[in-house]
Amino acid sequence: MLNYIRVLLGILTSILLATCATDNTPQPNPAPEIKNPIAVKINWEIGSLSKGYPGSFVPVMDQNGAIFTADSSGSIYKIDASDGTIIFHFNVKHRLSSGTAISSDSIFVTTLDDYILCISKANQSIKWKVKLPTLSIEAPQAINDTVIVRTNDASLLAYNVQTGNLLWVYQRPIPTLTLRATSSFQLSPAGDVLVYGQPGGRLSIINLLNGNAIWDAFIAIPGGATDLDKLTDIDMRPVLNDDRTICVGSYNGKLVCLDALTSNIIWSNKFSTSTQIILDSNALYAISQDGVVYAFDRKNGDLVWKNDALQYRTLGPEVFLSDYIVTVDNEGYINLFNKIDGRIVSRVSSDLLGGTSYPVSDGYKIIMQSASGNIAGITVAN
Repeated sequence: MLNYIRVLLGILTSILLATCATDNTPQPNPAPEIKNPIAVKINWEIGSLSKGYPGSFVPVMDQNGAIFTADSSGSIYKIDASDGTIIFHFNVKHRLSSGTAISSDSIFVTTLDDYILCISKANQSIKWKVKLPTLSIEAPQAINDTVIVRTNDASLLAYNVQTGNLLWVYQRPIPTLTLRATSSFQLSPAGDVLVYGQPGGRLSIINLLNGNAIWDAFIAIPGGATDLDKLTDIDMRPVLNDDRTICVGSYNGKLVCLDALTSNIIWSNKFSTSTQIILDSNALYAISQDGVVYAFDRKNGDLVWKNDALQYRTLGPEVFLSDYIVTVDNEGYINLFNKIDGRIVSRVSSDLLGGTSYPVSDGYKIIMQSASGNIAGITVAN
């Protein structure tokens, strides 16, 4: 019997080694050495949050500089963004699937049993809860008297922030296969419209008052013979710019800037990404699906630079920090790129593991929350 077990173990080991030897998964190159790195400072960090689905729990900042966030266990936090002091912390006794949105007096999260909750900032009580048609893993967003929720069937639902009354529903047919999107729509600062990226490469501007589409267009056409080949989704918040343009990327599709009034495409590049893009006055910065960082000319889409030093390292959403671009990889390294030429100027380890959510930034400090249950405030030395 002992000999049989030894033989069996030997066979299993051989199979495992053979499997490893034939694994075609691309492996990253060794991390680059950085001379005279820029000093990155983790000003504060809280590591007691529960783990969650990557991208579902998004910190938001109010006008007084307080951060509101949540975790999968049902805990809600209010945190001083300057030093990480927890102002209050409580549990709503529901397992949560996403968060967080805020209004002047309320906090909004969604639950694993398909509810949206409205919670009082003043006394932490649940003011109202409404059953959703299905699960929501994307953080809700609120503006003025409306809170918007995207459910996993790609429906948008708008509720009155005070009463929970359903205001409207926006829904379109979706393909057989879709990404599990956690970042797909963006409210305009004026609170009159939202821009929504959908499965199948569709982009829409929606009237926030009534839920009607002002225009609806495909920015990337699904192609291929199988459902997997045709998987072309938008999983990022479209960027609505001051010059009335919209820029957005898609998985297995294109990177596009278009006219917000007419939906006419200004420029487009074949590109695959499900990571947030960012723009300044000169360039659009994007990370491809395989982890290569690119800068494109904002006006015409021409390539300015690219950096593949961190390829295959699963880079998270980009954000500006001073004169740099920051992205955190799955191993928790905070990576800084010079936005002029794309050089990596710093790479610092942290506990922000497993993917980060859409970040909070004022340009000089950023707040990052990770799927591993950590949230941190980060700056660079002056």
